[in-house]
Amino acid sequence: MKVPLASSGLRPQDIQAAVSVLNSGNLTMGRNVRDFESMMAQYLSVKHFIMVNSGSSANLAIMEGIVRPSNGQAKLKPGDGVLVPAVAWPTTVWPIIQLGLTPVFVDIDIENLALDLEKAQEIINNSNIKIAAIFPIHPLGFPIDSDALSNFAESNNLILINDVCESLGSFRDDIHGGTCGLASSFSFYFSHHITTMEGGGIATNDDAFANDLRSIRSHGWSRDRYDKENWHNELSVNDSKFLFVSTGFNIRPMEIQAAIGIQQIASISDFISRRNAIADRVFEHIKDSNLKLIGYSPEERSEKGFQHSWMMLPLLIQGKNSKTKRPEVISKLEKMGIETRPVLTGNFLAQPSLVNLGNHFPHPSEFVNASKISESAFMVGAHHDFTSEQIDYLAKSLKEIATETV
Repeated sequence: MKVPLASSGLRPQDIQAAVSVLNSGNLTMGRNVRDFESMMAQYLSVKHFIMVNSGSSANLAIMEGIVRPSNGQAKLKPGDGVLVPAVAWPTTVWPIIQLGLTPVFVDIDIENLALDLEKAQEIINNSNIKIAAIFPIHPLGFPIDSDALSNFAESNNLILINDVCESLGSFRDDIHGGTCGLASSFSFYFSHHITTMEGGGIATNDDAFANDLRSIRSHGWSRDRYDKENWHNELSVNDSKFLFVSTGFNIRPMEIQAAIGIQQIASISDFISRRNAIADRVFEHIKDSNLKLIGYSPEERSEKGFQHSWMMLPLLIQGKNSKTKRPEVISKLEKMGIETRPVLTGNFLAQPSLVNLGNHFPHPSEFVNASKISESAFMVGAHHDFTSEQIDYLAKSLKEIATETV
């Protein structure tokens, strides 16, 4: 039996919605995008949701809007430091570098893979860089405490932005993970909680920032802004159709993506319940072994208003010789038909792309927990499309591996 890392997630109704768009001839950003944005804003309980073509583009648009707003002073200036976790995805980090800012890496909490706020405070207290923002990743379906993040940002006078690309459907105290702060990015890549094939978006409660994001995603154009009349009043009708009020990119979504998203978001509760059931089943099979499901907390699991959404299942090999056992465990799982992968990129400080950017970043070994994740952890799939047979096979296989190898 095969247990892949993910599935396309597309159902007959999703495909039919896409075909309807193709038959309509209305292909670029339009009514379906607006409807999907409204549905996402309602689900997340935010004022604005701006859809773009990917979660990576969402991060880029957020940073662009902070550095180059259409009105007023920039919230971040070249050289300013932005706190990011040492276990990260590249496109959380690249926009920071590309826009002249400085990523300041923080080790993660080994219990849940989230940026460690205590270590972040130590860095702030001892850094010779002006640290002006924090950009945590809510990892693999785990919602970082919104109050803790907000209080940390406020006490250190930091701009708070959130990468929630891995954690749609996660809640703590009935508040969706990452919806605190200035803005939050989301991804609808095919392996994620809902799919639009490719696709992403930004949530924000800031009206001015939302308007800038609508311009940024479309060349800097004014036409999708809610405040466009304020810009157009002094212009002729013809000029107002082609007015560019900010910097920008072409990172617009397509109608076909939004049409699929409309179908998918309607089923998000069922998808998350299925993913939680997979995590529960795996946890029950391995809980007494040296194979640990990272981020699984029976205490949090039972708390009212808490929901982990499990993009994938991160597993840590504990005990002696975990580093040498990892290749053996992965090899056995792959031979059993169970696909595996590293936890995100592992310790991002060890990636060649970052090393090639210069020697001003700390050595990877300084990030003890991130290094441990690289050396002793891996991930398996938890997709809601998995059959009962696949879930049963995955749980039993992991138990077998934990018993024989770990």
